[in-house]
Amino acid sequence: MSNLLRELLDHGVLETVLFAVLLLGGLSILYYTVRTGVPPMPSHPSVRRAVFRMIPDRLAPATIYELGCGWGGIAFELAARYPEARVVAIELSPLPWLVCHIRRLLQRRANLEIRRADFLKSDLSDADLVFCYLMVVPMRGLQRKLAGELKPGAIVITSTFALPDWPVEGTETVPESMSATIYRYRAPG
Repeated sequence: MSNLLRELLDHGVLETVLFAVLLLGGLSILYYTVRTGVPPMPSHPSVRRAVFRMIPDRLAPATIYELGCGWGGIAFELAARYPEARVVAIELSPLPWLVCHIRRLLQRRANLEIRRADFLKSDLSDADLVFCYLMVVPMRGLQRKLAGELKPGAIVITSTFALPDWPVEGTETVPESMSATIYRYRAPG
């Protein structure tokens, strides 16, 4: 160990820096959770399996969006399962977005694009498939955006929280995950 590193450890500088980084990361997550109304919650593996069962078998999407991708679990799996599709993972919170980029270095997905953006301000008009796991309040704004922007027939799959005014095409309840419900919709038009 170098003398400088030993000196820093003896004076607690590294611990202080680590504490500051962790504190800033936690505060960042808290800030963006309050701002967007959605914490970066990973999907339970049984929910992921249900999400993929809700995608129609014959669907060959060219463009897929995960809105509020959090840590990237669904986005990475979508990119792996649909290698011919362009998968766009959108996350506003900087720490989960950074984690997605680090994961992408370790789990190469040539068809996966990770954007730090507000999906309510992003163009989704080319989507064939949209997935999101949000909360009740953001779903109403998202519903208006999707209704005005998606091409007719595009598939929308939501986890746990429904689009309040869209007719549901199919549902699946996942008992292993506090009875979460997965909803499937088609864009009107």
